[in-house]
Amino acid sequence: MNTPAGRRVLAELVNEFAAVRLSLDVNGNGPRLLVEDLESGEQVFLCPLELASFTLATPEDRDEWLRVGNYRGERGGTEQP
Repeated sequence: MNTPAGRRVLAELVNEFAAVRLSLDVNGNGPRLLVEDLESGEQVFLCPLELASFTLATPEDRDEWLRVGNYRGERGGTEQP
């Protein structure tokens, strides 16, 4: 794996549901956490404000974030009558 300058891999987290790589990126205006989905290649940069917001989320909020594997498409409020 070739890591760009200004980025340091912190961990790869893998279980039966998902695989992600976490990196610290300091190329922007401030440090950000880069989260990469190792299966799809999708990625997101999260700033400290966004990360702190996770700590305030309810369990229901976190349930709505699940969009991978068996959880894709199983959202409340999308049922047809």
